[in-house]
Amino acid sequence: MTNIIQWNCRGLKINLLELTLLVQSFLPIAFCLQETHLKESDNVSLKGYNMYSTFSKVDERAAGGSSIFVKDNVIHSTVQLTNGSASSCNSFIIRQNNYIMFDNIFHPNSIIDKAKLKNLTDQLPSPFILMGDFNAHNPLWGSKTHNAKGKIIEDFVSQEGLCIFNDGSNTYLHPGNGSYSSIDITICDPSLLLDYSWRVHDDLCGSDHFPIVLEHLFTSAQQRVPRWKLDKADWSLFENLCQAELQSKMFETVHDPILTFNTVLTSIADRPRQILDIPANHGLITLVIKP
Repeated sequence: MTNIIQWNCRGLKINLLELTLLVQSFLPIAFCLQETHLKESDNVSLKGYNMYSTFSKVDERAAGGSSIFVKDNVIHSTVQLTNGSASSCNSFIIRQNNYIMFDNIFHPNSIIDKAKLKNLTDQLPSPFILMGDFNAHNPLWGSKTHNAKGKIIEDFVSQEGLCIFNDGSNTYLHPGNGSYSSIDITICDPSLLLDYSWRVHDDLCGSDHFPIVLEHLFTSAQQRVPRWKLDKADWSLFENLCQAELQSKMFETVHDPILTFNTVLTSIADRPRQILDIPANHGLITLVIKP
């Protein structure tokens, strides 16, 4: 479970079942949702997840809003921000390896204030990821046209030395004319760009925005557990070296005999074959990485 899902769900209550299906498909550790259309009095939950929400309304009607769901067994904490850059913005720190700061944004059809964006990122611990529906068009992330917000975000990303995960895929289907565009953006600190894969889900899941899946890419050493390849060991040579180097008298004066024993034993098993002057296909115990 290393996935983060970013999605403008266009109504959390009506698409709550779709959210549970996304859990089954991707096992995400967190969701960053925009346009949840929730009131503070709404009783909404997702089994196995903690929920954090912001609320907004137009003429007493719930509109906009954003929510973050974090798996209940994942260490995390919320972050309080001042003078946010969007009508709905919430943030949390998730402990994955060290930590990653995620900021969830929904920005309606109004001009983005670059100063507020700068103020936002100045408050975020590094490294951070900004994800959300910015309603911004720019060929830099796959749109066919420019708009004012797209230019502002392009300038901001360039000036702050940030990176964009988007690969040009469409993220939004206009319900009126059936046209596609890319207005959902995932921005990150440069140190995180190669740590994640970014892809658009192939199902709208009841919204007019496609869910976006951000998957953490572990190194092979983190993904797999090293194990001894015992069936390929030269046990006769290993036994002889143990008899020669593991003498009882060597443990009489050491502070930690068990540690000393383990260290010597492992060093024998790891002994480079070229030092022992034996054929390359012949050795002691090989340490291999297995799935």
